[in-house]
Amino acid sequence: MTLRRQLFIGLSIIFLILCASLLLVTVHTTRDYLEQQLASHAQDTATALSRLLADAMAKEDRVLAETQIAAVFDRGYFQQIAVLSTGGARLVGRELPPRIEGVPAWFTRLFALKTPTGEAFLSAGWRQLGKVVVTSQPTFAYQHLWKSAGAMFWWIFGIYLFTLLATRILLRVILEPLLDIERAALAIGQKRFEQIEHMPRARELQSVVVAMNDLSRRVAAILDEETARAEAYRKEAYEDEVTHLDNRRSFYLRLNQVLGTDYRFANGVLIMVQLDGLDQYNREYSYPRGNILLAVLAQAAREALGERASIMARMGGSTFVFLCLDLDKAAGEALYKDLQARMDAVLLHSEAFHHVFYSIGVAYFHHGEAHSQILGRADLAMETARQSGQNGVEVLGDDLPESASMGSFSWRMIIQSALEEGRWVLLGQPVVRLADHGVLHHELVARLVDAQDNLIPAAHFLPMAQRHNFMVQIDRAVVTLALERLADGENGIRQVAVNVSAQGIGDDGFLDWLDARLRQLGPQAGRIAFELSEFACTRDKEATQRFLTLVREHGAQFGIDQFGLDPQSPNVLRQFPPNYIKLDGGLVRELPHNEDSRMVLKAILHLARSLGTWVIAQHVEDEAMVATLKEHQVDAAQGYHFGKPERI
Repeated sequence: MTLRRQLFIGLSIIFLILCASLLLVTVHTTRDYLEQQLASHAQDTATALSRLLADAMAKEDRVLAETQIAAVFDRGYFQQIAVLSTGGARLVGRELPPRIEGVPAWFTRLFALKTPTGEAFLSAGWRQLGKVVVTSQPTFAYQHLWKSAGAMFWWIFGIYLFTLLATRILLRVILEPLLDIERAALAIGQKRFEQIEHMPRARELQSVVVAMNDLSRRVAAILDEETARAEAYRKEAYEDEVTHLDNRRSFYLRLNQVLGTDYRFANGVLIMVQLDGLDQYNREYSYPRGNILLAVLAQAAREALGERASIMARMGGSTFVFLCLDLDKAAGEALYKDLQARMDAVLLHSEAFHHVFYSIGVAYFHHGEAHSQILGRADLAMETARQSGQNGVEVLGDDLPESASMGSFSWRMIIQSALEEGRWVLLGQPVVRLADHGVLHHELVARLVDAQDNLIPAAHFLPMAQRHNFMVQIDRAVVTLALERLADGENGIRQVAVNVSAQGIGDDGFLDWLDARLRQLGPQAGRIAFELSEFACTRDKEATQRFLTLVREHGAQFGIDQFGLDPQSPNVLRQFPPNYIKLDGGLVRELPHNEDSRMVLKAILHLARSLGTWVIAQHVEDEAMVATLKEHQVDAAQGYHFGKPERI
């Protein structure tokens, strides 16, 4: 319960006690006043009647006395009027039982009115004849007390409600800085170090805000330094210093990552650009001018391709390559034509117009092709363009069979049937802590079961699933199976991790469904981790942030897969701080023989340690790699050395 709610409830109870006490005091005061009025009324009536009844009783005319008493009694304000002898015997009188109308019985029991008796002596000369006794009827007093108590209750209740509203507003104003402090504390817990902008007026809260801002600033500065160091190492190892595109090593690593079994795409296009005449231009105008030209052409390529390019690299010298995924023929054609137009504009407005020419080779490919085939086709296209003349373009592979449209339709039917019939199985591969070889979690991967009960690897059906927009449904099916395996407890698996696609985190319906499922799990949600690829995190940062917030809200874990090769890797780690990252297999394989890769790993480890993030190496196949990882203090590893994926 929040502090504001506790204070509000406490003050509400205090105000309620005060208001109830005020109401009781008011009712009791009114009752005392009415009792005094009843006593006064009875005594005044007894005194007045004593003068009238003295003559009648002196003559022993009881009929006259009865008539005089009746004249007063019939007004209804009296419970008893009687004349008593000197010996106490009743001579004449009238009497009615107490009557209480329009007042609840519980109220009369709770606030009973005393009805004092008024007395006056009757005398004739010096002779005492007796006395008259008068008791007032309490009906009107009870009615007045009930009405005044009701009116007072509603007044006090209104004041109570107004006081509660004023208290709520006052607490909101006074404790608003605490909400800012709470948000800042939660942000720190989520490894986001924000500043509290509004300074509270209370001195005590000011001290807390200043201390938290100082803490956030210091930690953020440390992380900024680590991020800058990681970016510097990554740039030194994988970035071309002239164009700031990826270099040759980075291109090959990332291409292998894209073509790997875990990467989900259906088709792609590789654009290779070769500049001719650059050497002569450098000799005539100087190498710095040539470097400026390369940088301007690289910027033109960025503007033409934008976010549609998954990889943009300079292969060295005067050769560029650009990789784009999931583009049809029309989109690919528009893309390379825009690139050509921008390069023409750059060369037209520079002195290189008569010296430097380009050749563009465009190679279409599909998932499953080897990188050697793709690069060979692109190289052939570029060479063909060069032979055709200056500033030529050649396209190869746009007529490749799709596994034919019938093959695409068949895949659609297979996947749709599997979704409808629930024909999926899960394979689990352990992720092992290197310090003690304990299992951190099992990563679960899906296999589709075809009509003949054959298991189809994800690398075969996921590209077609993406093409036919089945990824959200597959994400649901895999998460459902993972939660069922987690619940049965018979397989001995305590922690699991599942991959979620970029389409899944961008689908509001999937997020609502996942929110409901995790809510049902309650505290057990901490036993599951959701992984996004580094590519998915950079592709839609807004969707990634929504997904991360949802996962953290339910206590589940979040991991980033295939991490370390993207130019935005350090910033992704800062912006979406995960529980763990899984290093890309290509980066891991380079560690034993590449110093630059080791420096990149060292920078990633420093940044991850600062964020409290575990670092997991993938594709670990032998003990020698384990020794290398331990030497660099990597936290955990995954690969066939520790166990192949097995059905669970």
